[in-house]
Amino acid sequence: MRVTLLLNPKAGNGGQSSADLRRAVESAGHAVEVRRAKQSGLAEALRDPGDLVAVAGGDGTVGRVMKALAGTEVPMAILPTGTANNIARSFGIRGDAADLAARWATADVRRVDVGTARGPWGETRFVESTGVGLLGHLIHPDVGDNLKGTDDARTEARRAARTLAPLELRVELDGRDLTGRYLLLEAMNIRCAGPNLWLAEQARVSDGKLEIVRALERDRVALVALADAFGTARPHLPTERGKCLRVWCAPDELHVDDEHGGDLGSWRGRAEVEVTLGAATVGVLR
Repeated sequence: MRVTLLLNPKAGNGGQSSADLRRAVESAGHAVEVRRAKQSGLAEALRDPGDLVAVAGGDGTVGRVMKALAGTEVPMAILPTGTANNIARSFGIRGDAADLAARWATADVRRVDVGTARGPWGETRFVESTGVGLLGHLIHPDVGDNLKGTDDARTEARRAARTLAPLELRVELDGRDLTGRYLLLEAMNIRCAGPNLWLAEQARVSDGKLEIVRALERDRVALVALADAFGTARPHLPTERGKCLRVWCAPDELHVDDEHGGDLGSWRGRAEVEVTLGAATVGVLR
């Protein structure tokens, strides 16, 4: 195949250079063009993508490319080189670049929903999750800007799970009232988010439904246990499945994937945010 290899050289520990990744893909018999996966130049990098777009990077890079390819027929492959790699882990994609590239020619293409969060700023697509509470806290600039990688984020998640003040939120799922005092509310598209918090083990990425994970004040013990264990624990938090989540929140409380609500646009006070799936899909090799 003719492969466009998009890479983020800063992802993870930098263990594989662009030359290493090129050789790994070429060793599987593919023709490769290597490009940088910069947000500002992504549209140009994907102008002539070839038969397959391969992405070497962490969740931020992989998610941006998935959103850019949503609605097209060009499939993508993931070479996970980040530290969390939530998207790759959720799809069961693991192994070194050469082994993964060798399987591309015969791999199945799985259609994956791309979600949409709509609010006062307009709309923003997401791949992992949208929500408020614990993960929004980790992404808040006052916190996230001081975290140096996944290990720091895990330490802060453990602390925050124990001390975070609950948010009184008006919440509706498909018209049903789920209002309460929330430590965490996540509309999940994949199985894990943040620093490898496995929140939605039963998430299905192509059925047009969200996995809504809820931790109210009464669920703090379960949230602490989940934060303490990370990748080894499976969720024991209340979940609901549905097509449309509405939550009334403030910009400082919200995140959409790795974007903080305060960076999405100019809005003040609490307002309705609508979260849905299935408006567009992207094909992922696995």
